[in-house]
Amino acid sequence: MKVVELVSIVLLLILVTCGDGEYSEIRMTMPQDGSTVGGMVRVETNVSAAVMVQFYVDDTLIYTCDSVPFVFTWNTFLHSNNSSHVIYAKVKCMNYDEVYSDTILVTIDNGTMIFADDFESYVLGDYPYAGWFEIWPGAGSSYTYVDRGIASTGEQSFRLEGTEDLVRTDGVELVLDDVDHLIYETSLMLPSSDSAGALFGFFVLLNPSLGAIYNGVWFNRDDNLVYARGVVEDSTGRTWEHDTWYSVRVTLDYSQMIMNVWLGGEQIVSDLPAIPRDLTDTFALATEHGTHGIVYYDDVRMLNEAGSTDAAGNRSRPVP
Repeated sequence: MKVVELVSIVLLLILVTCGDGEYSEIRMTMPQDGSTVGGMVRVETNVSAAVMVQFYVDDTLIYTCDSVPFVFTWNTFLHSNNSSHVIYAKVKCMNYDEVYSDTILVTIDNGTMIFADDFESYVLGDYPYAGWFEIWPGAGSSYTYVDRGIASTGEQSFRLEGTEDLVRTDGVELVLDDVDHLIYETSLMLPSSDSAGALFGFFVLLNPSLGAIYNGVWFNRDDNLVYARGVVEDSTGRTWEHDTWYSVRVTLDYSQMIMNVWLGGEQIVSDLPAIPRDLTDTFALATEHGTHGIVYYDDVRMLNEAGSTDAAGNRSRPVP
């Protein structure tokens, strides 16, 4: 079950005039006015006689869509818990008239979740723009997108493709100032049809053309072994297979400077020395350098969790 569920939605129906006396119906899929929301919120519109829809949060233009479907994904992790925000849309009609929707007031509550994305709220073929950004280009933007039909859970996942010369790396910046115990999780699959290796964790830019991932996990294509990367690199001795989804959990104790890794609920790394929290706040997903191929990622989530974990990696306190 998803830890961060998409919020319940209602249909807001507005009738507006959109040029030459023709009435246009605007349907907006929005959180209910006065509701509490969290996670990745999908906002939808279905507008006739429109060429562009602009979405606003707190009077700031967040996203512009100029093609059907008129949708966008709002990343509420960019806002503080218990903060309130006003959402509305502006429609530009074919005759250049502009029409505004009603406003909706919502409150943010993400609990202990720092970030989460299951890639279900994006349009097929889109880049997951709600927080993610390109670090290294790999095979190029047209080969890195949200795909459907291949997923750990749900229907969609994030497809990355790299080349032998150019690794594909995409990151998200986190707010870690007060985080002493971090838990992050993701699922991944490496297809046999276009084999690559995979690497994910915290990205450090070493120079304009070189970067490294620490406090992370490496699925090595050469020997099909799983490695953990803290201050040093450590082979777990565990093998991986193509066309198989793997769920990985990493705990980072920044006060003790150690990391632990679980694979499919079983601990495979214990108390590996970790790099400091203040060295990087960018979490990254990547293909392996030196190999051309595809990696699918799904169900990424980050938790600020001070509770301990047992031998199976279960938290002492439930996550909302």
